[in-house]
Amino acid sequence: KNMRKSLAFLSLVASAAAFQAGGFSGVPAANGRGIQLRTAQRAVNAPRVAARKGVTAAKMGFDIEGLNSQMKDARLAHLEEQAMESLRASVENDLGPAVFPNAMIVGDCIITDLLGKLGYLKSGKAKIMVVDTFHLFDDTMPFLASLEKKYEFKAEVFTADGCADKSVYDKKFGADLWQVDVEQYDKVCKVEPFQRGLKTLK
Repeated sequence: KNMRKSLAFLSLVASAAAFQAGGFSGVPAANGRGIQLRTAQRAVNAPRVAARKGVTAAKMGFDIEGLNSQMKDARLAHLEEQAMESLRASVENDLGPAVFPNAMIVGDCIITDLLGKLGYLKSGKAKIMVVDTFHLFDDTMPFLASLEKKYEFKAEVFTADGCADKSVYDKKFGADLWQVDVEQYDKVCKVEPFQRGLKTLK
């Protein structure tokens, strides 16, 4: 990829050099076709000639990688600002505290980060709601705790109705409910806690 960029740049440089040297004189050929054939041939050969002469982007002071990095940073900054504007509009126009259900996936954590940067988590204008199914990865809840510490907020965690922890859940529904009846598992561990959370926080 970098090689293609370098060759494209060398082509541009060589074409400009050919123009300055008078290769693109613009004088019509005898047959009236415009630029002479030899000029076109020079343009084709220009990148090869430039490469043989050791002309490189680095030697000419043109930092392709640096330019790409700057453009990438600018795009990311623009996208972040757009996202923050949307979040501002949502939170500021909400009748009560805005509730954001965070499933602890990448996209949700990015939104949580932006809400934190805007100060909505610390102020309480936005609340983070999490459903603990008791079947999450072991590092999920500790990761949530790290977010709470970083952005100075306390997530609202909802679990299966009447189950304060996994042991209570196992006694009430069985540890293998997700294998025995997946639809009932979804209802008990995901749907009901989610709906209850939204009603409670609003």
